Amino acid sequence: MIIEVKGVGLLSQKRKNEMTFLYCLLLLSIWISPFLFNRSDKKSLIFAYIFNACTNVVLDKFATKMNLITYPTRLLHSFFKIHILFDLLLYPIVTVIYNQMSSKEKDNLLSVAYKVFFFSIPLTVFEIWADRKTGLIKWSAWWKWYHTLFSVSLKSLITRGFVELFRRWQRSKANPRIT
Repeated sequence: MIIEVKGVGLLSQKRKNEMTFLYCLLLLSIWISPFLFNRSDKKSLIFAYIFNACTNVVLDKFATKMNLITYPTRLLHSFFKIHILFDLLLYPIVTVIYNQMSSKEKDNLLSVAYKVFFFSIPLTVFEIWADRKTGLIKWSAWWKWYHTLFSVSLKSLITRGFVELFRRWQRSKANPRIT
């Protein structure tokens, strides 16, 4: 006798669709990556990528350990509780693009801060959608959309600040002043 559990097939199909979506994002990230660093300031962009990826892992580990955020559907779920794809590919790629757009000489602090919202707002909207409609991310009752907006914006600005310090260090190293 076969007992059919109502909704189980639908759940597994939803998970398959979510995994397919994640694999498509993975392929898109891998495809975009070589084009990101095709500029004269490669070192600072690589620094931005690595700094962002490393801090993402630390902060996401903290957020998942505190049960602020969980990722029911994620790549490498057997090994990590964090969202490896977002932490090590997607958000660092966005950070590199943001640093490219905000690294012009004419950019002052206000324009750098203003430009961060072109990236943090779409990321926040995507997370709101993912939390409500998919199993990709689940926020705790305490975590709200504005926490994501604030934390992504602040983290991007902090990363941008460290990248600017790295650029200044690189320039001073290349052109030491003769006294």
